[in-house]
Amino acid sequence: MKSAVAVALWLGAALCSLTGCAPKARQVFYVNSYHQGYPSSDEAMGAIRGLLKEGGVELRVFFLDAKRDPSAAGIARRAGEAADAIRVFQPDVLIVSDDDAVKYLVVPHFKNGPLPVVFCGVNWSAAQYGLPTEHVTGMLEVVPIEATLRDVIRRVPSVRKLRVLSEDSTSERNNTPLLDPKYRALGLEPSYALVKNFTAWKSEFVRAQREADVIYLPTNGAIQGWDRSAAQGWVRNNIRKPVVTCDDFMMPYAVFGLTKVAREQGEWAAQAALSILDGKRPSQIATVANQLVRCYWNQQLGQKIGFDTPTEKNCQIEDPTQ
Repeated sequence: MKSAVAVALWLGAALCSLTGCAPKARQVFYVNSYHQGYPSSDEAMGAIRGLLKEGGVELRVFFLDAKRDPSAAGIARRAGEAADAIRVFQPDVLIVSDDDAVKYLVVPHFKNGPLPVVFCGVNWSAAQYGLPTEHVTGMLEVVPIEATLRDVIRRVPSVRKLRVLSEDSTSERNNTPLLDPKYRALGLEPSYALVKNFTAWKSEFVRAQREADVIYLPTNGAIQGWDRSAAQGWVRNNIRKPVVTCDDFMMPYAVFGLTKVAREQGEWAAQAALSILDGKRPSQIATVANQLVRCYWNQQLGQKIGFDTPTEKNCQIEDPTQ
């Protein structure tokens, strides 16, 4: 028996010497909750692609398309397809970005291993998903909305009523109970309008200008029929009160924003995946929150309503032609 095993090993070694056996390439599967063309996830994905390519890692990408088709049934179906593709590909690490991929893919299929998972872009907390676990770690997305609103309050002390106008999506529905106490701690009275289409957004924008003191625009990716040029014109014609955001791609419609740096999420996720490929366990990598912030001021809108850039901040001026 021993001689048979020895012969088999010798034959295997001889075959490798003749054919040039190479070790299995390191593989990562990445599931993007959204679609190619959504600005913040494109930035994160670009960082993931670039760093893993530099590390000699084979990468497979799958899009859940949760912004353009936000129905729970549609996302769950595509998450099932992603799970099947992952099992066929047999990666060494799974990376996912944003809440939908965590909720519909990681939790039902990979939360308890054995495949190591790295998430990024999960809003504010992963506790609602029972994460992190022994097999799952990641970077939370914490936007500087409190600091943004403090700057507005310093400039306009009479501000009390806050209207949050955003898309009707998994992330934004999750954000409402998470952020409401933070708004109230600033002395604000928040109200919410989560809309499905551009017509509703325009109507709610005008209503917010009439009823609120400050308007927060988190994002727009799941708003059906969004028209960038029409939205800019609508805001320009109807703005009367300060409008703020924490995403740079929303600055054409806002006066002021302290924004996250989306690429930071992808860079962290890729580095964590590389560490796992080098032998670390997910449980040895602490879950963290993003840190980088940029300041923007929309000069055209700011001058219209008399809201100047904070002098103590080095704010980039938003160019409405870009």
